[in-house]
Amino acid sequence: MKRALLTFAVLALLAAGDAVGRNIDLVTLPPRAKVQLTIYNSEDLTLVKEVRAITFKKGMNRLQFSWANTLIDPTSVYMRPLERDGDIEVQDTTYPGDRPQVLIWNVDSKIEGQVPVEVTYFTSGIGWSADYVMITNPDESQASFDGYVTVTNNSGEDYEGAEVRLVVGVVNLVEKVRQLAQQAGAVPADGKENRNRAMEESLARAEAAPAPAAAPAEMPAARAPPRVVKEGLSEYFIFTIEGLQMIKNGWSQRMISFKAPAVTFDILYRLRPHQYGPAPVRFFLLANDAEHKMGESPLPDGIIRVFRENGKDGLNFFCAQQTKYIPIKEKIELNVGVDRQVTYQRAALDLSRQNFIYEDRPNQEPVVVGWDETRKWQEEVKNWRAKPIKLEIRHVIGGDVDFKMEGPVKLFDFHTVEYTMDIPARKPMKWLSEGTFHLGKNSKQDRINLVK
Repeated sequence: MKRALLTFAVLALLAAGDAVGRNIDLVTLPPRAKVQLTIYNSEDLTLVKEVRAITFKKGMNRLQFSWANTLIDPTSVYMRPLERDGDIEVQDTTYPGDRPQVLIWNVDSKIEGQVPVEVTYFTSGIGWSADYVMITNPDESQASFDGYVTVTNNSGEDYEGAEVRLVVGVVNLVEKVRQLAQQAGAVPADGKENRNRAMEESLARAEAAPAPAAAPAEMPAARAPPRVVKEGLSEYFIFTIEGLQMIKNGWSQRMISFKAPAVTFDILYRLRPHQYGPAPVRFFLLANDAEHKMGESPLPDGIIRVFRENGKDGLNFFCAQQTKYIPIKEKIELNVGVDRQVTYQRAALDLSRQNFIYEDRPNQEPVVVGWDETRKWQEEVKNWRAKPIKLEIRHVIGGDVDFKMEGPVKLFDFHTVEYTMDIPARKPMKWLSEGTFHLGKNSKQDRINLVK
């Protein structure tokens, strides 16, 4: 079924004396002169602004707007002349009972001629998402980090030659636009109009941002991919796609957001058996800042896919990690998995008990009610890589414990010790650690105490 969105009819009522004439002129409107989409990713919400040139006749004009087979919010539709607004006035808006999903503006014009008119409304069904691709060089000394945005249109309407703006921000909706769009023939109540006013105010900052320069009406067959221009506001961050886009109903379009060709990053191994299991896990650490050759804008939430060039014109896949919104200067930690070239082993060397406390009981042998238990471990890391690595270790130890080890150690929290070791290339490294557990009545508090 052909969509009826934005099908306008201009019906000029011809008066004869005090009687209203029955002759009606039906005018087919020209194509949109301009359309702009402001798409939120936090809600199923898009603000549409379009401009059409309408030919008015003096006196009362009737403009019909239909949203059949689309997901626009009929309570949000608004029209205003962009020129000669003192001579053109919208008298009222009616919703014919016999024609669901149609409204008619009664417009009084003091002039005759063509005037550009702006129609705005909210629609559902248009969304966008972000994703990122990080590819390291073969020796993992630097990487490219590219961002993409994908716009998906399931609104029921094609938007050709559209200026597209993607907004990172949060809008709280009292009612969902999709629900309102599906209330066929619903006449807006005052409460809905008040709700729309609140939504429009929340979008005011986004609307204050300048639109991108208009692209030629006809784009050449071969052209550079559209770039995304970023602009910061106090409440939102706007990604404006350069040029004009064809946002076709039922289609998705993926566009480049940014390219960072020489991103620097650090590699850190982490051993956290309580989080990642018994093997060391490798992380790529970077930050969304200028120091790491990024930092031009916040990064919307999305998926980061990490690869490495294998030196044979191919890629090795590491991971696909979901990330939340990343502000400028925020750190990025990418878990690229277990590295089989780095192994860790912790072996128990000795266990001894001392400092016993006895309790006398009638007609019985004294009973042990408190004691200390000292456990000694040898930790060993084997690094078969061609370059040294840095390994961060965390051990969760319950109870009242005195802990000591060779090398620097600190408390991550009252139950967790943390230490970082520099592991040389292609050779094992060993060190000793020790914990004295105060048990029974020897236990004073549930915590780790670091001792030398």
